[in-house]
Amino acid sequence: MKPLALLLLAAAAGAGDAPVLAKVTPPAGRVSVEEAIRTGVDFLVSNQNKDGSFGHHTIGRTYELWCDVPGGHQAFKGATTALCWLGLVDAPYQPEASKEAQARCLAWLVKNVAVKRAYGEQFYNIWPYGYGMRALARALKEGAPGADREAIVATMQRILKGLETIQTHDGGWSYLDFNAPLRRPTASNSFTTATVLVGLHDARAAGVDVPQKMIDRAVKYLWRNRTPDGNYWYSIGWQWRPHGPINRPQGSSMRNQACNLALHLFEPEKCGQKELRLGLEQLRDHHRFAAVALRRPRPHESFYAVSGYFYLYGYQYAALVLEKVPEEDRREFLPFVAEAILKTRQLDGSFWDYPTYDYHKYYGTGYALIALSRCPPAPPSSE
Repeated sequence: MKPLALLLLAAAAGAGDAPVLAKVTPPAGRVSVEEAIRTGVDFLVSNQNKDGSFGHHTIGRTYELWCDVPGGHQAFKGATTALCWLGLVDAPYQPEASKEAQARCLAWLVKNVAVKRAYGEQFYNIWPYGYGMRALARALKEGAPGADREAIVATMQRILKGLETIQTHDGGWSYLDFNAPLRRPTASNSFTTATVLVGLHDARAAGVDVPQKMIDRAVKYLWRNRTPDGNYWYSIGWQWRPHGPINRPQGSSMRNQACNLALHLFEPEKCGQKELRLGLEQLRDHHRFAAVALRRPRPHESFYAVSGYFYLYGYQYAALVLEKVPEEDRREFLPFVAEAILKTRQLDGSFWDYPTYDYHKYYGTGYALIALSRCPPAPPSSE
C-alpha cells in the first residue's frame, strides 16, 4: 500500500482522542543533556561509513517505507549525512575524532548531496536539498574543513537548480506526487516547503545568490497553508478538508515549528513572537499525540494521523524556534524540549523515532544533537 493510502486510512480512523500518556520510558533510561550529547557524538563517530557518509540501505524488517532504488536511497543517505554533520558541528563536545569525522562528512556531502530525482512520483531528493543547503551554508560561512569554498558553492548552485525544477506551480515543494508524474510536480507540502525555506535563508546569509522569485513563491504558498488557529495543512490537497484529523492542532503541532520558523525568518513582522509562542504551546499541550506514535512502523497509523517520524523533526525545529524568542520563553520551553528529545535515546547513545531502513539512528541522532546543543544542562531525571 502506498503512503498516501495509508495516510487516508489513518486519517479516517484516527480522529478520536488518544489516551493520556504520562511518559514514554526509553530503553536507556534518562541521562543528563551533557551525557546524551557526548554519547550521541561518540555513536556517530564510531559508526560513520568509510566514505564519510552515514546510514545504510539495509533492512531487517518485513515492512518499510516506499523507496525507489537507487535515487530514493541516495536521497535518504544524503539527508541523513547532512543532519549528522550539523549535529556533530553543533555539539559542545568536540573531541579530535569528531572533528576528523566532520571533515570526512563534509567532503562526502559536497560530492553527493545534490541528488537527482528518483522518478516521476517520488522525489525524496528534496530532503538532501533542504538539509544539505543548511549544512553547506554553514560550512561556507565558517570555513569548515573538508572542502574548499569553490566546491561548496558549486554544489549549492546545483541544489538551487534542482529546487527550481521541482518547485510546484503554486510555489511549494513535496517529496511524493501521485497526481501526475510530470517534470514539475503538482503536489506540495507545508513542512517540506518550510524545510527548504530554512535552508535557503541560511544559504543567503552565507552569501549565496538565491533567486528572490523562488523565495517569494514559497513564502506565499506557506501562508496559504496556515489556518486561523495557527496550524498548517499537511499538504495543499488538505485544503478541501481543513478540519481533517491531521490538520487539527494534535496532528499539526510538530510541523508548526518548521513552518513558523520559515515564515519568521523571511517575514518576522507577520510571523512574530506571538505566533512562535503559540506554536510552542501547541507542541507542549499536544505532546502525548507525538509520544504515542513513537516507533509505530506504519506512517500515519496513530491518532490524528501522526507518524513517529514527526517527533524528532518537530522538536529539532522547536529548538531552532527557541533561538528566536525572548529569554523567558526559552527558560520555559527548553527544559521541555530537552526532556522530549531524551525520551528517544537508546542504550548505544543513538536517538530514533521511526524505523527507516538503517538511516533512522543516524538522522535521529543528528536531530537530537542539533536540539540538545541548544538546551540547558540538566540533571538526570528520577522517573
